[in-house]
Amino acid sequence: MKRITDIDLRLLRVFVAVTEAGGYAGAQAQLNISSSTISLHMSDLESRIGFRLCERGRSGFRLTERGALVYQETKRVLATLDDFSGSMANLRNALGGRLLIGMVDCLVTHPDFPLARALRRFNELNHQVHVELTVAPRAELERAVYNRHLHAAIVPRIRKMSGLEARPVLREVHHLYCGRGHPFFDRDLTAVTPDEVTAQPFVMRSYHEEFDGARFPRTSSKATVHNMEGMVVLLLTGAYLGFLPEHYARDWVERGDLRQVDVPGFSYTSQHVLITSPAAKPPPAFSAFLPLIEEALDRRRPARRAPAGTPQASISAKTSRAILKLSSPAGTPQ
Repeated sequence: MKRITDIDLRLLRVFVAVTEAGGYAGAQAQLNISSSTISLHMSDLESRIGFRLCERGRSGFRLTERGALVYQETKRVLATLDDFSGSMANLRNALGGRLLIGMVDCLVTHPDFPLARALRRFNELNHQVHVELTVAPRAELERAVYNRHLHAAIVPRIRKMSGLEARPVLREVHHLYCGRGHPFFDRDLTAVTPDEVTAQPFVMRSYHEEFDGARFPRTSSKATVHNMEGMVVLLLTGAYLGFLPEHYARDWVERGDLRQVDVPGFSYTSQHVLITSPAAKPPPAFSAFLPLIEEALDRRRPARRAPAGTPQASISAKTSRAILKLSSPAGTPQ
């Protein structure tokens, strides 16, 4: 590789994603391309560089000794390019660089979901930022933020996440559901016992396997899904029970295709958080975006009457005005 081209940079970004995901399968959702396409990109990159970067096969994925050195150097080069892009934009009195955000699936129907509102406000700023939104499973997003491939992500808080900071974002109420044709669909559920519920065929969630396994015996687990859209498909067959967030199931419930199995002990509430890496210096684009997320969250809370003589502007509003001032061209009225 005598001179780096745009194609080389794209291939190097694929290489970094594959390395941090631990293989092709883990990188598919992050890159939004198939495993076969990733394989072609990796082969092309190795041909351009002139040596093998990784070993992949039945024994799993691992970097070669030279591949590990290329990974470290690639991270340095890509970080420098992003910093350069941001600096050039800042010299033009506009935010630049990239804003890399992640989220788990099926949050957009939640009434408190702040991301769209925050991005709308962000796009009111004078910026030249490339926004990249990744939808992926929780574990992949945690790993991407920890490895600094993403600036932040919205994920369910399952456990304490070492090396990451977490800000509360929203709460999600989950219920047990069945589809039309299920024995519980038209039944009076007031007489249904928990033992009858746990005896029904159940859809296990691979991303909440420990939680589901503690509530349903393995003998009743007749299917597994890896995302909530798959859960809906199986529930609509009328053959299974499974958990869904209340906001996501609402449309199918209102159409009469799903029914909540309202038996005590089978509903719960989960907390979603915005995770960031405290070890990473936030780029200007993310520093501008974070207050807008907080502003979007503040709008959900009921306004409190300020004491007499207290300025009415909220802290988040002041912060947003400061950002607008910093990111507006010199001489632009505020």
